[in-house]
Amino acid sequence: MNEILKLTNIRKEFHSSSSTKPIVAVDNISLSLSKGKTLGIVGESGSGKSTLARVMLRLIEPTSGSIEFNGVDLISQKSADLRKLRSQMQMIFQDPMSSLDPRMSVRDLIREPLDIHKVSDSKTRNQMVESYADKVGIAKAALDKFPHEFSGGQRQRISIARAVINGPALIIADEPVSALDLSIQAQILNLLKDLKQELSLSFVFISHDLSVIKYFADEVAVMYLGNIVESAPTKVLFDSPAHPYTQALISAIPQIELGNKVERIILSGDIPNPANPPSGCHFHPRCPIAIDNCASLAPSLSSINSSHQVSCNLVQVRA
Repeated sequence: MNEILKLTNIRKEFHSSSSTKPIVAVDNISLSLSKGKTLGIVGESGSGKSTLARVMLRLIEPTSGSIEFNGVDLISQKSADLRKLRSQMQMIFQDPMSSLDPRMSVRDLIREPLDIHKVSDSKTRNQMVESYADKVGIAKAALDKFPHEFSGGQRQRISIARAVINGPALIIADEPVSALDLSIQAQILNLLKDLKQELSLSFVFISHDLSVIKYFADEVAVMYLGNIVESAPTKVLFDSPAHPYTQALISAIPQIELGNKVERIILSGDIPNPANPPSGCHFHPRCPIAIDNCASLAPSLSSINSSHQVSCNLVQVRA
């Protein structure tokens, strides 16, 4: 079996006291990740990316559907068994300052996962802390400082060390570079690439920035209002985007090279309120090429070829 993560018909609803109708944040999503690969998940704010990331690790319980990690059904795992699996599944959050305890030194923060899972003896744990701090670019002399004494990029390096020190197989990275300056983003992305190779990691990498996804991911899933509207290998998706939403996102990537100007596709309006989504295809009110039945007919995710799927009425009509 080559799949490390498999989601089948995952749905997540939230309920509000002000409405009897549930808010569907993730709507029957199925996807899989092969070992050693990176799946990029991209979409605007409010598309359900972060909710899906937390559901993958059961930090949020799904309303329905199944999750398999290395062939193990996560949904059926009791708390004690799930806790044992946590060392194999780790998350890197967008804001490292909010995920690091300000009262703990960097040494203790990096060591904490080892203490929780009772890895080896105290001396070995301290040696591992220094080794992994060095891997992510944190000097040994800085280990007794506290998070507020570091820059945003350095704090994210600390978070990365915490995530990888227990030897996980899967990393979920939720917008890990979006809060950083561009030069620091490049450093962190290169660090993650190096760690992926050195530690044989698999990644789910979430971002709203397609240029980051293009650099880091092997495959891409595009989300819109809780649904996957297109998925394909990275090169295929960027060379031949089929969904008008994907085309608009790609057209918004800043162009550096002269002579490769891409016509910008401007979408009207904002992403709809998930508490009251549009009928039919959720994208149709903003779609520049919508056809008559888009307002009433919800398209399914269909295959263009063996590796490329798209959810679009117009593409299905052409097929």
